Amino acid sequence: MGEAGAEGVATHGDYGLLNRIGYRLLRLFVGVTVRPYFRIRLEGTQHLPPGPCIVAPNHASYLDPIVLQTALPRRLVFLMTLTWYDVPLLRPFFRFMHCIPIDEEARNRKALLAALQALERGASVGIFPEGEVTTTGALGRFTPGVAALALRANVPVVPAGITGTFQALPKGRRFPRPVRVTVRLGPPLAPGGDEAGRAKRDALRQVTAELQQAVRALVS
Repeated sequence: MGEAGAEGVATHGDYGLLNRIGYRLLRLFVGVTVRPYFRIRLEGTQHLPPGPCIVAPNHASYLDPIVLQTALPRRLVFLMTLTWYDVPLLRPFFRFMHCIPIDEEARNRKALLAALQALERGASVGIFPEGEVTTTGALGRFTPGVAALALRANVPVVPAGITGTFQALPKGRRFPRPVRVTVRLGPPLAPGGDEAGRAKRDALRQVTAELQQAVRALVS
C-alpha cells in the first residue's frame, strides 16, 4: 500500500483561521489576475448541492485545477498526483490548499481515507476522472475512482466540463494564451452507497459510464 495521503488526514476540510484568511486573499488575487486573463465564465451553479460533493471535470490542461477553483464559489480539496505534489517549490502551496496526493503506482488507501474524511467534515472534493492531462484535447477514458469514493461516502458527483484550457495551455506549452475559458456544471449524479459484491462492481461501472457521458456532453 502507498503512503500517499497519510499526512493531514485529520485536517482536510477543517481549515484554521489563518488558512481561511490566506485562502480569501489568494482568491482575491486570482480574481483580479487569472479570471480576467482567461475571461472565465461559470455555468450551471444551480447544480451544486448544498452539502459536500465530488466535482469531477475533464482534464485538458494543467490550468484546470486553477480555473475550476477560481470559477467555483466553494473551496475544493483536490486529489493530485504524487509526482507534482512532491515538487519542493510547490509542495508548501499544495499543503496550504489541503491537496491529497495520489501515488499512481499504489492502491492509496490512506489517500481514500483522507478524501472520505474531507467529505465527512463538510468539504467538497475535486477529482479528475481521466487521471492525467490529455495530449490531444479529446476526452480520455474515465477510471472508477470517483465512483468508488462517491459510493463509499454516499455523496453526489457533480460532472464538470472545462473548455478553453486546452487551447490556452496544452500539455508541453510553457506560457498560456489568453483564451476564453468556460466551466459548465451538470446535474449531480447520486449513487447509492449500500451495494455489495457484484452489485457494487456493476454500480461502479454504471456510475463511471454515466459520469463520462455527462462530462462529454458538457464539453461538446
